[in-house]
Amino acid sequence: MTEIHYDAAQQWVLNLTLAMMVLGLALDVRPKDFLRVVQTPKAPLIGLVAQFILLPAFTCLLTVMLDLPAGVELGMILVAACPGGALSNFITHLSGGNTALSISITAVSSLVAVVMLPINFVFWAGLNPVANELLLDINVNGFDILKSLLIVLAIPLFLGFMVQRYLPVVARWLHHVLKYLSLIALIAFILVAVLRNQDHFIHHFFMLFSVVLAHNALALAIGYFSSSAAGLNLADKKAVTLEVGMQNSSLAIAIVFTQFDAQYGMALISAFWGTWHIVSGVAFAALCRISMKNKNFKGAL
Repeated sequence: MTEIHYDAAQQWVLNLTLAMMVLGLALDVRPKDFLRVVQTPKAPLIGLVAQFILLPAFTCLLTVMLDLPAGVELGMILVAACPGGALSNFITHLSGGNTALSISITAVSSLVAVVMLPINFVFWAGLNPVANELLLDINVNGFDILKSLLIVLAIPLFLGFMVQRYLPVVARWLHHVLKYLSLIALIAFILVAVLRNQDHFIHHFFMLFSVVLAHNALALAIGYFSSSAAGLNLADKKAVTLEVGMQNSSLAIAIVFTQFDAQYGMALISAFWGTWHIVSGVAFAALCRISMKNKNFKGAL
């Protein structure tokens, strides 16, 4: 099996980076964000259904239809099983979407993912004969993934909630620091990983680009059409679309390196997703801003 260049030191850096991102999210989540989900559950529920049911199901179908290496197909299913990333909150704000809704869905999906991610991943991978064969060869089960999620997701969330509850001044300061520091660290990690494995990325660039482009487009479409079918308003549609279309691929990378021995295809797909969804998210936000400006301009005529 071909492997990428990766060592234990990089794993610590990645885990720390992911923990910082999750901690930063928890520091910015207020009890009212969860209360909003309970009081107006329609939009968050649509987002969670699209995130945890529709996207993994359609991803599994896509992998069965395509003739791809087993690692690539397994990586796609893993990314689809992940919750939305914290970066989607910032991109939702740029697009003029409902940022509060975006934060609510991200927070709830991150909590739900502790249980749903391993269940979704093992279930949908099991329906793909090629991916399931690799999964059995690696001998990883859902409980192993659950243990990783407790370390890189559940614990930082809990610590963030506690700091926000008992040290609100520290929480506000730390949130602003981590918001930028974790993003810079993640980008730097991905760049270093790509440079160390540039031969792999260059050799498989067309395949990776095509697969991730199609998969990300599918995720965005699922978010948009599910929110449209539910009759959500435009601001809520933007939030749900970006929540489903911007997966927490850094979490997928961490799982690949801790549980799958940096399996070649899975790592490449997860890393490429981590780069591309930023591009597609910013492009989506830019189109939304242009559309808003055009409507304002026509309204002024």
